[in-house]
Amino acid sequence: MSAHTRGLIVGFITVLLFGLTVILQAVLVEEGIKPFAAVGVRYLVAGIVCLAIVVITRQSVLPRKGERIPAVLLGAFVYGLQAVLFYNALNFGTVASVSLLFYTYPVIVLLASLVLGIRRWSWISAGSAGLCVVGAALVVATGREVTIEPIGIALALGSACFVAGFLLVNKRLIPETPAIVAAAWVSLGVAASTLLIALPLGELESFSGRAWLTLVISGALTGLGTAGMYVMLAALGPAPSSVLLSLQTVVAIIGSALILGQPVLAGQIIGGAAILCAIALGAFSTRRESRAVSDET
Repeated sequence: MSAHTRGLIVGFITVLLFGLTVILQAVLVEEGIKPFAAVGVRYLVAGIVCLAIVVITRQSVLPRKGERIPAVLLGAFVYGLQAVLFYNALNFGTVASVSLLFYTYPVIVLLASLVLGIRRWSWISAGSAGLCVVGAALVVATGREVTIEPIGIALALGSACFVAGFLLVNKRLIPETPAIVAAAWVSLGVAASTLLIALPLGELESFSGRAWLTLVISGALTGLGTAGMYVMLAALGPAPSSVLLSLQTVVAIIGSALILGQPVLAGQIIGGAAILCAIALGAFSTRRESRAVSDET
């Protein structure tokens, strides 16, 4: 089996794992589990799973010197915020609406890169941004039935902005640490900050057995999905991987309709297709630009 084929197989499994995680979060919302507790326990389990993978693969458990505090702080104050915002958004909208709005983040990264001069302007980039805006507008404005409230829109887009910021600074702050090691400590940073808030608020006191089981499964899927994502990135590269990862929205939407009975409207499908096309265009633009740079050198 070639490395590319192996990357595709792992990629599709990763998409399934992350999509199921979103559905499980919606289940926890229905159970009434508070956000800091839900995010904290989930990422604690995910961090432990990632550390176990690090030990099994015989890598150094700790990040590189000088990158240990940044890895934990990134999790605590950036990635943790996006996770809490996403979870809260599920209180005010369907899985389909929240997931589709959240997955505008690759285009937010693209636009921020253009503004910061990291990327070059092109008509493909403009088309990607335009499709993303149209898709997001369709998701929030479609149909007679309200599928997401204004506060849900703000929370989902806020989560997208925080994960975009995380992606933009992650490689600069922890450039030498192996990705799976960084993922473990970022996850533990998320867990530390959110659980420190959840404990004094008493958010961990009223968990049912079903909630604990759902949280542990969700955390394990997050950890395994994170590991799979890095295998996929190494085999396929960032541009194809970003397109493949965006398909987890499809898993989340279909799963929420089948398992939770949440509505999926025609306008959402069209808007979602526009967002996925925007991500694909952005990935194509990235790949094309990388080839142009390599040809120049």
